Amino acid sequence: MALIQGIPGEFEPQPWGEAILRSRELLLLRIARRPPDREIRLPGLATNPLHVVEDHTGKALTWRHDGDDLVVRLPDSAEPPVVRVALQGKLRIVPPDTVTANADGVCDLTPAGTTAHLAARRTAEVAIRFFGPMDPEAQQHIRLAGRTYGVTGHQLLRSTIGPYRMPARRVLPLLVPTGVRRMLVAPVGTVLASLHPRGAELTVLVTNFGRARARGDVVLPLPAGWSATDQQWTFDELAPGRSIGWTTRITGRSGSHELQVRLDAGRRSASSPYSIQL
Repeated sequence: MALIQGIPGEFEPQPWGEAILRSRELLLLRIARRPPDREIRLPGLATNPLHVVEDHTGKALTWRHDGDDLVVRLPDSAEPPVVRVALQGKLRIVPPDTVTANADGVCDLTPAGTTAHLAARRTAEVAIRFFGPMDPEAQQHIRLAGRTYGVTGHQLLRSTIGPYRMPARRVLPLLVPTGVRRMLVAPVGTVLASLHPRGAELTVLVTNFGRARARGDVVLPLPAGWSATDQQWTFDELAPGRSIGWTTRITGRSGSHELQVRLDAGRRSASSPYSIQL
């Protein structure tokens, strides 16, 4: 992915040492363990470096961007060096849990904490569908991209929330409501198929992120040697913001396999792949 605009923050400990912010525009990379190839990687540096030098000698070091990572080649010296990175602006990072939308503009994520981080490849209006055991009476405030919606847990479980206007290539934090186990984010207008496994049972869910009712056909392709009680469905009059689902029982060889629904619901049909463990 091309370099994106990050958010203010700090770096976690790295395999080679630690990154310390000395001022708003200066990083010190303290090397505790020199890699065999003499290259260190600082993941998620969104601010462009001005120059990268060895701290005590001022010697310029070779560096490059690899996506959102800064890769520096260390000098050939006996002692572990300290690397000084002068930045072109305030430090901004891309958190390691950042999920970037796929080619259809869809993010499918399982939050690991109380905040998720999203990035869109293109500017778009999006909505969010939440899944998880939430208190239906609890009041929630869902904030993304500077816009907040106050909703109940009941609304979160039944319909999409939005729209939010997400700018291109910018990391945005999203506070995760208590109990949420999965979130789908899609551009407004999309009809999205997603997979939700539970043991040998698999729910195929279609969510209408559009503003008009939707209809279409759903097929669940399976790898050779797999079978399911049902593999195709038809839906009609799916209201905006709502979902419809079917549960099928699948059997097949053990292991992890990526499945993806084939959805025909018009021009904005999309499908989110999911890794299934049997």
